[in-house]
Amino acid sequence: MVSYQLTIQDISSHLISLTLSFQPTSSVHQLSMPAWLPGSYMIRDFAKHIVSISASDVNGSLELTQLDKQCWQLKCRNAPVSVKYVVYAYDLSVRAAYVDDEVAVLNPAALCLNVSELSQTPHQILFAKPTASATENWRVATALSPVNSTPFLDFGTYQATDYASLIDSPILAGIFSVQQFSINNVPHYVVVTGNNLTDLPRFTNDLQQICQQQLQVFKTLPADLNQYWFLLWVTEQGYGGLEHQFSTLLLCNRYDLPAKNMKEPDDNYQQLLALCSHEYFHTWWVKRLKPAEFHPYKLDTEQYSRQLWIYEGFTSYFDDLALVQSGLIRPERYLTQLEKTISRVTRSPSDALQSLADSSFNAWTKFYKQDENAINAVVSYYAKGALLAFCLEGALRKQGSSLQDICRHMYQHYLTSGTDEHSLFNSLTAMGFSELAGQARDWACQSNPLPLADAASQLGLTLNFRPALDHADFGGLDNKEDHALPAYLAAGVKVQQGLVTVNQIIAGGAAAQAGVMVGDQLLALAGWKITEQTLPQLLKRLELATQQPLVVYRKDRLLTLQLPVQVAAAKIACLQFTDALKATSWLQQAVTIPPAATEGPTAPVTS
Repeated sequence: MVSYQLTIQDISSHLISLTLSFQPTSSVHQLSMPAWLPGSYMIRDFAKHIVSISASDVNGSLELTQLDKQCWQLKCRNAPVSVKYVVYAYDLSVRAAYVDDEVAVLNPAALCLNVSELSQTPHQILFAKPTASATENWRVATALSPVNSTPFLDFGTYQATDYASLIDSPILAGIFSVQQFSINNVPHYVVVTGNNLTDLPRFTNDLQQICQQQLQVFKTLPADLNQYWFLLWVTEQGYGGLEHQFSTLLLCNRYDLPAKNMKEPDDNYQQLLALCSHEYFHTWWVKRLKPAEFHPYKLDTEQYSRQLWIYEGFTSYFDDLALVQSGLIRPERYLTQLEKTISRVTRSPSDALQSLADSSFNAWTKFYKQDENAINAVVSYYAKGALLAFCLEGALRKQGSSLQDICRHMYQHYLTSGTDEHSLFNSLTAMGFSELAGQARDWACQSNPLPLADAASQLGLTLNFRPALDHADFGGLDNKEDHALPAYLAAGVKVQQGLVTVNQIIAGGAAAQAGVMVGDQLLALAGWKITEQTLPQLLKRLELATQQPLVVYRKDRLLTLQLPVQVAAAKIACLQFTDALKATSWLQQAVTIPPAATEGPTAPVTS
């Protein structure tokens, strides 16, 4: 048995003290902290948050030598060992540890040292109740098993079968509400921190419908799933989620939760439901079935895979789809979300530069460490992976099958071994779709745009593209204005120190043609002052196909550039239902075809 005693030492200083205890099995053990957490492919260096560490036994201090940034060598005697250390816990994310007077969010991967040679033994955590008055009514929620008569949702002792299971089980402590429902007799708990102006029964009911819908993809729950926890950490500002074997830890804004008497999900609540849907799909798709290279996980360094587009991309496809298939959102709202996904990919020059397989492999250094040039260089294996799933769905339904069939085949055939780079294509071939397997391989391994219009047609849709109205335009038909389309800067801006500052430039666009650089402060265009409010107005009023002087500060220099006034290339997605039968079969909701949309004003398309 390896055991940890965890105590919140100082809430205001965000310090957690831990005592690691074990009986040594050799004269030397290595203690190590993971460098990253499964599901989040970036080196996190959790050990950097250790403030102090020492070791002893009944005979006194033990020699503890740090070997690298996350590993210590411990010389032992033939007596039980006690390692005391303190961790700073103030990471406002779902990946590490955070403590304040309202909540404690504890990922054991960021707190619990691994003991070499003992990682396969049972591990226990004794979580002592904090003594601060603010924590008087705190409770504990986790998928770890309570032992030693620890009451449900209370402080005490919790156990995992081994170290890998321990660090895959986040712990949430604080004031929270708990709701419960069952799927195939497996209890599902919905834990929501704080006191919120929300409709928790509605949220719970909606989650149950989503879980039932995701179950339909695989037809059965994982054989070992005996419980599931939605651990929802509600904050003033935040968003994210991370999948675990028997739970998910989620971070959301307080107003993402549904308001009482809300008739249908607004954008914020829809986004939260999609996040929950995404993480629950991972219960099958990455927590059980996973790339073979993750058998087992090696958490001391990067672990590369070219398959993340399958696991995150397919999950991103099914997460929104589950909302409409379960009837929580209307088909038209689903199309709006799909337009955004398409537009985020097609408007980015990276769509023709980086393949999905390469994006997956380089997630550690590119996708998870994006800079201002990411729009030109990095393909999202989430978004474009979802679009590849969309293309597969269209092609498979045309041939009487579906992407669900392929996912079930992969789950049944590769659950034990894990998948390699060819498994998806082999499953397609095995099910009689050898030509599609070759096409899918090209879609994933080459840096070319996907055949989205063909897929849309096969699913009862038409897909057209129009110029962007501004940098925040991600889709839909524009019927708001009846004048010509505005000029497009093809750059992202934000206000810094009162000046409109460029933080992103799309390669080949107007700003790039003018020689604008990231960091330039925009002062005047065509002789008129630029502010956050006036820039879009100027772009609407300037004459197209002209060159206009653009005055900028670049560091401490004043420059005048020549900006070509032009509309954007047609890369923003517009979707419409055109075949009710196909669309209804796909979305499992009745689809009606609206009257033909009036075509809006157009302008010459330029690059």
